[in-house]
Amino acid sequence: MSIQPKIATLPAIALAAMLVSGCHHKEHHAQIPYDAVAPLGTISDDIWQKQEENAEASDFVIYESEFVGATAKLNAAGEDHIKQIAVRMVSTPFPVIVEPSSMSVNQSDEYKYPVNGNDDLDMHRRNVIVKILTAMNVQDADERVVVAPALAPGFEGFEAYRAYTNGFQNRNNNGGFGGFGGFGSGFGGFGGVGGGIF
Repeated sequence: MSIQPKIATLPAIALAAMLVSGCHHKEHHAQIPYDAVAPLGTISDDIWQKQEENAEASDFVIYESEFVGATAKLNAAGEDHIKQIAVRMVSTPFPVIVEPSSMSVNQSDEYKYPVNGNDDLDMHRRNVIVKILTAMNVQDADERVVVAPALAPGFEGFEAYRAYTNGFQNRNNNGGFGGFGGFGSGFGGFGGVGGGIF
């Protein structure tokens, strides 16, 4: 008889302890002033702004693909890009980066594959960019144009292929194109269109 009443009172004691600690917890929260809590995003905003700033710096990279072959002549994309850079240089601190060449032929190689860098070509390209920017009234072009690797490296061939195929697979899985049925017998029809453009 003496053991059973003690066991029955244990849940009641535990419940009372939880209620007391809960009241104490509410009192603690009531003491924190509202303006002491940092606004939403205060901690993470700096991180996002830094990432955005780093991405902006990549806008000032003139890639090897923006030149005509192994020359210092800009192609149409390169000409458009240099105009955008010239307009933005006044209000931004970023250097203009000329990506080093990688498609020159080394005359001492047996097979003459265009897979080599060329320091002379790189400096010639840099000087051409400086002259173009100076002609567009960029005063400090000579100090800000450098030859250096791109801030974000490009894809290797196998990486580009993988990204391309993954893009189509993700599109299929997310309600895009359903894929082609098969090309063996007169295209075999379209698989399932599922919200695509057809």
